[in-house]
This record gives sequence, structure tokens and C-alpha cells, in this order.
Amino acid sequence: MNDFKNKLLLKPKKETQKEPPEVKKWLNKFREEREFDGIKSSTIGNDITRLKVFYQLMRLDNFKDFKDESQERKRFSGFEIKHYDAISSDLLNDIMNVIIESKSRTKIRDATIIRFLWDSECRISEALNLTYGDSDLEEGTFVLRNTKGKAERTVVCSTDTLEVLNYYVQYNIKKGSKDRVFQNSNGEPIGRGWIGEIFRKAVDKLKKDGKIPANRKIVVHSLRHGRAVDLLEKGQPIDIVKEYLGHKSLDTTLFYSHSKERKEKMIKNIQKIL
Repeated sequence: MNDFKNKLLLKPKKETQKEPPEVKKWLNKFREEREFDGIKSSTIGNDITRLKVFYQLMRLDNFKDFKDESQERKRFSGFEIKHYDAISSDLLNDIMNVIIESKSRTKIRDATIIRFLWDSECRISEALNLTYGDSDLEEGTFVLRNTKGKAERTVVCSTDTLEVLNYYVQYNIKKGSKDRVFQNSNGEPIGRGWIGEIFRKAVDKLKKDGKIPANRKIVVHSLRHGRAVDLLEKGQPIDIVKEYLGHKSLDTTLFYSHSKERKEKMIKNIQKIL
């Protein structure tokens, strides 16, 4: 991180864990039985849609938790959707290098945002919506509002990232409490598509250079995925990681604990002791 910091600076309430809703257990059993009977996935999807409508008509709200988790985990999608690959700290460094060494006028800002995403594990929309009023630029703590989980949460960044961030914001045009920390040259909000495009171009270059396998699916959300795996690998309790990520359900966080990257590392460690 010191390398990146030098390059950049040298240039101008706790959630209580809930048991999974009964509807989740029932739907999983329902799906297994329907698939065993040879029922098509499209039919299963239609049945689930009808059930959702029933819950809405009856004004029952416990279907929403299951629906949100299912969308994130790609349940009942009719076909297997490949999850994003996690990103490691080494790969992040490579991506940061490509961005910093580019000719883009916004490379300092863009690299700062990407590093902040890694530290904070927040979603791109949460980072870009961050305001001065919700940012402590001395302590490096940030309050995220209007989150996907509908609950405020506090995230942090490293001292190195904070130093770069403070260097960047001194050039911001607008600095009111409601103004965005990350803004364009006119002081307006940055579109999430811009950061996604910058990230994609860096990944494409690394793939072209043979530093990333062509079949790996690396996107901006891989930062959140990779950092979660990284924290779990470093021994952080899964309930703490859940709170930091802003997951409603521990089941969603468990997905990271059983990730392909962790399994591959486990296999290598087992091989060493054989």
C-alpha cells in the first residue's frame, strides 16, 4: 500500500441474528420434491411467484427476507449463474498499478475509490453516496446510509487509505455536509458505471498480459467478495464480518466462508501436511 500511497501523493445498533423463516425451509423442501418429480424449473419459478403474490395480498412481510437472500444467492434462477471470483490483495495491487499508471485525468480519484471499496467492504453505490456529513476524515470512520439492507452501518479505512483520501478531497469543489466525498470535476456525483468501466479496463489489460486467467470473472463486486474472504482467513469471527458487510442473514455471509478460494487454500494446506 505504501507504494500506491507514494505514487498518488506525488501526483497533482447491532443486529440480532434471526432464525431462517419457515418459508425458506418449506421452499427448499418444495423445490427438491418438484425437481425429483421432474417438474421444469420454469414451473417451479411460476409457483414461487404465485406464493410471493399470496404473501403480498395477505400483507405478510416475512417473505421479503427470503426473497432478498434468494436474489443474492441466485436461488430458483432456472439455470446456474456463475458467482464472481474473489479478488486477492496481490491482484488488487496489480489492478491499482494499471489504473495509477494510466493517462486518465481522474486516476487518483478512481484509484482512491477502489482502495476505499476494499478497506470498507461497502457496495459501490454506498461509497459513491457517502457525504462529508457522514465522514470522519480524521479518524477514518464512515456512516453508510440508504444501504441495501435498509440499516445504517459504520465502516473504516486504513491510515494509508485515509491519507490518500484526505489528499484527494482537498481538490473537491463542493465540501458541504450533504455533498458527496467522491465527486467529479464539477462537484457532482460520480456514476457507478464509470468506476465499473475503469475497473473492467484494468482487468482486461491484466488478462491480455496473462496476469489474470481469461476465464476468471473479476468485477467491482469482487472487491467486497475478496475482502470478506480475506477477513475470514485472518480469523475475524463470521458474525463480525456479517455486521461489517451489512448482511441481514448469516446464511449470506456463510457463502463467503465456503467460497471456492477458501476451499482451494484448505486443499493446499492439507496437501502440505500429508
